[in-house]
Amino acid sequence: PFSSVPGCGISYIRVNGQFDHGGKRTNDIEADAIVAEVKRRAHHPVLRKSSIGIVTLNNEQRMLVESKLISANDPAISALLDNENDQENLFVLNLESVQGCERDVIILGTSFSKRLGGGTMPLNFGPLTSAGGERRLNVAITRGRREVVVISSFEPEEMAGAKSLGMVHLYEYLLMARAANEGVRPESNVPSPLGD
Repeated sequence: PFSSVPGCGISYIRVNGQFDHGGKRTNDIEADAIVAEVKRRAHHPVLRKSSIGIVTLNNEQRMLVESKLISANDPAISALLDNENDQENLFVLNLESVQGCERDVIILGTSFSKRLGGGTMPLNFGPLTSAGGERRLNVAITRGRREVVVISSFEPEEMAGAKSLGMVHLYEYLLMARAANEGVRPESNVPSPLGD
């Protein structure tokens, strides 16, 4: 889709998160934004009827998001987490673990950002950077039956120098997600590896 339609398609939320490259390998601000989005949906009279899954790009961020959801002490979020229906409960999984799971809405957190102090963004996104990373990304973004919400701490252009296929695909996907919010077709400065 090239425009946002409430309740379906792709949307993009940009936050001013900071990934801890040297220590915890987490992004607190982005994790808080993910929890806020879950909370908004859990309390919305219509959106709360849709099941939710969360995908992060690394395991440390997955654990942080999960702990923040639990410590939110919100009955609506707790009900989603504690739902005994394995096909409908709220899950939080990293990129490598999400295969086979589907929900109405997938919230994809990109986790990474520039280093503190600026400069170019490191383009090592773990499994996404490795051979086959494009397949892992494909699995993650096709888990949403109706909607994918991308929450990111960087602009797509910051990863325009990406070389691996998985990273190029993420770059183009983020351009598309952001453009969908604006109701325009995305334009990419990087040729598609698929020749499109």
